[in-house]
Amino acid sequence: MMKRRLRMLRTATLGVVATAALIWGAVDIVGVSFDAILGYLWQSLLGVLLLVLLSLPVGMVLGWIRRRRQD
Repeated sequence: MMKRRLRMLRTATLGVVATAALIWGAVDIVGVSFDAILGYLWQSLLGVLLLVLLSLPVGMVLGWIRRRRQD
C-alpha cells in the first residue's frame, strides 16, 4: 500500500512541476504575460469544475441503475 501512495504522490508532484515549467516557458520564452496565464488557468479550472458537476448526476443515475439491476 505504501508503494501505491508513493507513486500517487510522485505522479501528482511531477504534474505540478510540469505545469509550472509550461507556465514559466510561456511567460519567459514566448512572452505571454503572467496575468494572462493566470486567467487561462482560472478558466481551465472552472471548466473542469463545471464538467465534474455536470457529470456527477449522470454518474449517480448510472450507479443507481446498476444497483437496481443487481437486486
